[in-house]
Amino acid sequence: QGEDYEEYYTTIDLIYHRLDLVPRRDATNLCRYFRQIATFDAATLFLSSLAFESPFTFLHNNRMSSPQSQLHTVESIMAYLKDTTGLLANPGLRPQIRQEVNALYNAMQHLKKRHQDARGSLKNYIIRRYIASINGVLQVFPGCLLDSNYEPSQRLWYRKALQHPGKIITTEPYLDAGGSGYIITIAHTILEGKSNAVHSIERDQSIAVVALDLPYAFFYKMVLDSTPLCQLHNIKCLLFENEGYLIAHPSMLEPKSSIKNQRRPHEHLTHKESYLANDILNHKNLVRKLACANYQNRTLQRYYVFNTSLSEILTNVVHGERTKYAIALLKGSNIFAAVLNSTCDGGAFCPCSTIDRQCLNCKRMDQADCECPCECPMPLMQPLEEEGETSNKQHLSYLNITYQF
Repeated sequence: QGEDYEEYYTTIDLIYHRLDLVPRRDATNLCRYFRQIATFDAATLFLSSLAFESPFTFLHNNRMSSPQSQLHTVESIMAYLKDTTGLLANPGLRPQIRQEVNALYNAMQHLKKRHQDARGSLKNYIIRRYIASINGVLQVFPGCLLDSNYEPSQRLWYRKALQHPGKIITTEPYLDAGGSGYIITIAHTILEGKSNAVHSIERDQSIAVVALDLPYAFFYKMVLDSTPLCQLHNIKCLLFENEGYLIAHPSMLEPKSSIKNQRRPHEHLTHKESYLANDILNHKNLVRKLACANYQNRTLQRYYVFNTSLSEILTNVVHGERTKYAIALLKGSNIFAAVLNSTCDGGAFCPCSTIDRQCLNCKRMDQADCECPCECPMPLMQPLEEEGETSNKQHLSYLNITYQF
């Protein structure tokens, strides 16, 4: 058993993500994958500042140290992680990191095998697969170089997965830092292991998030390929996530133009389907309009939240309209599917600024008013003795919109 243990650790084909530090003589297996230095031979390991006893020291060394010093640090980390003798000193990692690296490595071997399987129907669409622990350990395949300031726990796919444990979640489309254009991430939590193999989403702790990236238009292609109804004239099929951002829509396959299809970084339901957005606001158990304060840039952000416990198919609230729709939640996910018979659009309108994210009416926020996700400047609160009672009430009512729903 001891020999097996030693062989396991010494044969781990895991590379630290700093591929830019690899000596030229050893760089024969490196390639350019979109805009990243990458390798298809192995997964890469990334350790965020959370994985170190002194996060500040780790970040400082990454910024200020020479390449030779950084290479020495990388070699020390990998030697410690693969050490079977127990003689090598810990290079500053938190105690549980070594165990987490090896646990995630086992999971990554399965993900790597799936990625390399030529028979897989998604082989030509999945950009990368990765898995991240709650303590800052991240493994990616194909292996690639990441920014040293990267923090998995702050990424949208990670936070959304933890907000919806046990569910398959998708993010809104966003621009990939690795150069593959607009992408959508699918993610799922991994729960802590139990000896009796009985899990409870309510009681068990999420210890990691597994995810993969897909191209922007993949979901709509999938919808068209699997649902002949969506190819009929005047029928629109679309998918959106739990904040209303579209992940599948006919416009995703249209070429970008300055007039007809002005593609934004991410399109919202209110941008593309104003009639549907206006009507679904009448479904009280489907969607709520909320607001929160962003103190970093002193704005009040208005956004939508859809009910991920929805168990029924919803249709038009206002009957007799020319556009008919049906909408439902895909069980076990944060994805909503909608089908519209848009023989003649109802002509509804949701106010949106075409210049910036500013709300067009910052003095009013009503659940029934359709508007695009937007922001308002946060008013400066003056001391009570310096302003009148009426003015104070106006400020308070404005700031308290976060508690309306």
